[in-house]
Amino acid sequence: MARIFAISDLHVDHPDNLRWLEGLPFHRYENDVILVAGDVTDKLPLLKSSLITLTKRFKTVYFVPGNHELWVKDRNIMNNHMNSVEKFDRILDLCETIGVRTDPGREVLPDGDAVWIVPLFSWYATPEDDKQDSLHITASHLREDVKLCNQLWMDNHNCAWPKDLGMPRAKFFCKLNNARTQTIYDAPVITFSHFLPRKELVKSTIEDDRCIVHERRHLGKPLLLPKRQGSIKGFNFTRYAGCHGLDAQVRTLGSFLHVYGHQHRNRDRVIDGVRYVSHCLGYKREREEGFTYGIREWNGPKQVYPSAHNP
Repeated sequence: MARIFAISDLHVDHPDNLRWLEGLPFHRYENDVILVAGDVTDKLPLLKSSLITLTKRFKTVYFVPGNHELWVKDRNIMNNHMNSVEKFDRILDLCETIGVRTDPGREVLPDGDAVWIVPLFSWYATPEDDKQDSLHITASHLREDVKLCNQLWMDNHNCAWPKDLGMPRAKFFCKLNNARTQTIYDAPVITFSHFLPRKELVKSTIEDDRCIVHERRHLGKPLLLPKRQGSIKGFNFTRYAGCHGLDAQVRTLGSFLHVYGHQHRNRDRVIDGVRYVSHCLGYKREREEGFTYGIREWNGPKQVYPSAHNP
């Protein structure tokens, strides 16, 4: 009888994050399910060992790759001439060999009811890739430096794509979900992805700001300038946030709860009848600034179902 937990953006390449992961207790979650919404590491051996760490603590582990997983900067990968799509396929094979699920699965809850967990593969649409699909937001009061954005965004340096992809990357990955979005499920559906499915999730709400203020007070930090939240001047994250096609699939599936990651800013809100939850571990400096509020409160992954806050 499982509870459903969520975590994303573990980034275990950072020693503090790896210690956090390895410090999760063995018995607290032994009957539970965890949704890992991408960005564990770009290193395949470390990805394998980290996911195995989770399988030793949770009954079932579900995973979708994030953008960091598809980096091919590692010398061994480069020597094998592997591109990011080939690495994606290798990761799915790896997950299958260690018992981590990347396909839909039916889980029984503590009350005896069931839910389906449906992982959704995804990528972001930049405004240059696909303006209609992009979550790009232009702010009249902020000057966006496109050259700076492209220089700072590490996917532009660390991913390698096949020349014959035939479509924008966001559409390519969404297309991989077609079979699972066309399936009829016999219980309510929970979906999860790495990337954001909606523009509204980018900006903080008043409640989000309150949570950050509360966390910063606990940490002994001064209040932040509103809405800035530590971003670099001239950089526009929304260029790389996600895509509209992802939310279309969430709604085609009739999902009542969608878990995502990527932004390193935690959220829990309902939009048009769907609850969206982000529970990122993020980087140590982000936790110290209060941006990933909830990590301290939960002292681990967040229970997203049954209950646990919204709605």
